[in-house]
Amino acid sequence: MSYLSAHPLRVFACLIAMACGARAEEAKEATSTADQSKVTVGATLMSDYIYRGISYSARQPAVGAYVDAQKGWLYAYTNLNSVRFSTGATIELTMAAGARPTLGPFDFDIGAAYYYYPNEPGPEHSNYWEAHATASRKLTDKITLESTLAYAPDVWQSGAWGVYGAGTLAYELPSEFLPTGLTWSLSLDFGRWMFGPTSGAGGVSAAGGGLALPAFNNWHAGLTFSYQVFKLGLNYTDTNLSKENCYVLTGDPGAVPGGVGNPGNNPFGLRSRLCGAAFSATLGFEINPTTLGR
Repeated sequence: MSYLSAHPLRVFACLIAMACGARAEEAKEATSTADQSKVTVGATLMSDYIYRGISYSARQPAVGAYVDAQKGWLYAYTNLNSVRFSTGATIELTMAAGARPTLGPFDFDIGAAYYYYPNEPGPEHSNYWEAHATASRKLTDKITLESTLAYAPDVWQSGAWGVYGAGTLAYELPSEFLPTGLTWSLSLDFGRWMFGPTSGAGGVSAAGGGLALPAFNNWHAGLTFSYQVFKLGLNYTDTNLSKENCYVLTGDPGAVPGGVGNPGNNPFGLRSRLCGAAFSATLGFEINPTTLGR
């Protein structure tokens, strides 16, 4: 993919330059809404917590909750999910902060997130931080195009850097024939996660020191139904990871032998099912507490 061919820091610089170099009148127009603030609270029940094509809940149900607070362009976000990692982690706490400016037809999200797994027994730990930049634009009233680039210097404390790039196309489907108040939308996205060599630090990775983690593509198609504060999502996800390379990334304790062995990072040919094609469903709600009772 061409958007991954450049160094990630250069791409971040380009996105920031796009935001800062917009025409003065566009920045002035966006500033008129910079004093607005809002708080969003939500919770989700998932049949499978899948992140970038990998099941973080080991193909088991998971729950999540989040709070998003925004003042003008600045925001802070916290998300809590249940997980099932090979390191023993059962909780994932994500803390993010950044800015969401709107300049002309583009909406930006530039910030950083820290992924924290508080109850890992050790000695392996998976905590890491990641910087991200997202730009989105509404092509029509119904169609939105979005692109994201993220960079982590030490994914899962494996010693390997990670670069993730993705594009998303969202379409608000016609709702004339649906019951009153019910809407639905379709989203399609494709991403690629690339890694550097590990340092043997452990983390989620099962790879040894100095070995490159396997890069992979992932894709997703989702249909979301919305009614008032409730959302129902039906999702299909998949990756091009082999079952052997899925084990290298996840260290899945449920992996089974029988695959092609790799002397470097999977000598017994263990095969994991946590990265293949999967259908999942999500049911959740989202509210703005400041508007309740009005």
